[in-house]
This record gives sequence, structure tokens and C-alpha cells, in this order.
Amino acid sequence: MLVHPKPFLSARMQPRREKGVVLMISLIIMVVMTIGAVSLMRTVDTTNLVAGNLAFQQAATRSAEAGIEDAIRNVLETGAATSLWNDDLTRGYVASTPASGTPTDWDAYWRTTLNPNPIASPSTPRSCADRVCSLPTDASGNRVSYHVQRLCLTTGDPLSDPTGCASAERKSPLEGNPLNPNAPKYKKLSQYYYRITVRVTGPRNTVSFVQAIVTK
Repeated sequence: MLVHPKPFLSARMQPRREKGVVLMISLIIMVVMTIGAVSLMRTVDTTNLVAGNLAFQQAATRSAEAGIEDAIRNVLETGAATSLWNDDLTRGYVASTPASGTPTDWDAYWRTTLNPNPIASPSTPRSCADRVCSLPTDASGNRVSYHVQRLCLTTGDPLSDPTGCASAERKSPLEGNPLNPNAPKYKKLSQYYYRITVRVTGPRNTVSFVQAIVTK
């Protein structure tokens, strides 16, 4: 009887057992790459959002210039100087600035004191309510409102009443001394300070405040 010997297999020729180590490493790498891609997308979205908000804020600041120019033309350059001695709420103007007129929170002061009843749709050229005048919404979607304050403690004629106005002197159109030595010297003209506060509301709930100090 012939017995056929079993074939001998060396250790190198024996089949190895699959343990799935390569698959596990591949899955971990895929997870890490996915997390990195998501983080990159969120970073890009945040950057675009910040850039968009800055663009809206800059547009609101540029729109505020229209409010400053309208306040100068409508309030400071209209009528005689005596018209600025007293309040004129129909033009968004007050002739005094009490302590409450320099608040720490301008937005709250604006909404509660200066303009608690804003006009929904201002008409051309402007609409005034409370102590504020508003311009129609511009092409950028910004709504401009302004308020003008004379930097005085009280109303009245600053030359005769103790109004406590912030003022300075400027030269008269006739400079120098008169030729006649007995004639009085040319007087310097007094000028007073006015603060224009502009509030701009725009897209994405953008709110911007711009102030300008002018003299007259």
C-alpha cells in the first residue's frame, strides 16, 4: 500500500489572516480629511460674512454724508441767525444740549428720547418727527436720519443771555485797524458750535452713527 505524503508548506507559503488594519487607517484618514474640509468651509463662510458686514457698514457711513449735508442746508443755512436761538423740531433742531444730550448709549437715547415714533416711509425731500428728520431710503437700502443740537446749556440769544454756548471768535471781513485812530477797532465775530448726529440703518440690521461739529 502506497502512502502519498502530504505536501509541506513553509511559513512563507501559508495564507495570512486579514485583520483589517489598512481599512481602519483609511477610515481614520477620511474622517480627518472630512473634518478639515468642513472647517475650511466654515472659515471661508465666516470670512465672507465679516467682509459683507464691513461693506454694509462702509456703505452706511457714506450714506451718512447725505444726512450731514441736508442738515447744514435745511437747518444751519436757512433763515436768519435768530432762528437758531430756539428749538425748531419741525427741522430736527434743538437750541440746547443738556447733560442727557451726550449719552453713553446713542442708539438707546435715539430710540427712546430723540425719535420714539419713527416714520415708516419718509417722503421727499425729508420727513420730520419728534426731534429727528429722515431722508427717503437711498439706492443702497440705507435710511438716513439726523438730529442737530446747538452746543449750549440753554436756549436764547447767546449775546445777551447766559446760555453757556461753546463759541469761538473769527476774524471780521474787515481786518486790521481803522485808519482813524479815534474810531473803534473792528470787532471779531463770534461763531457757535453745532453738533449733527446722523443715524443710518441698512441691510442686515446695520446701524451706524456719524457725528460732525460745524460752526456758524
